[in-house]
Amino acid sequence: MSFYFGLGLQLIGFASVGLCLFAGLTKGDYGHLELVQFLGGSAVFYIGSAVKSKSK
Repeated sequence: MSFYFGLGLQLIGFASVGLCLFAGLTKGDYGHLELVQFLGGSAVFYIGSAVKSKSK
């Protein structure tokens, strides 16, 4: 079960970072919201990686 939870966290983090990059590219500049979204998405991705690796 924790494998799928970790995988879900990874997907959420990856999607968050992707949305942040897309928003920054369309606006032409990155604001504070995009920075927080990027850092939060990266953190969620790596937490999901750790959870997924512990489940094996």
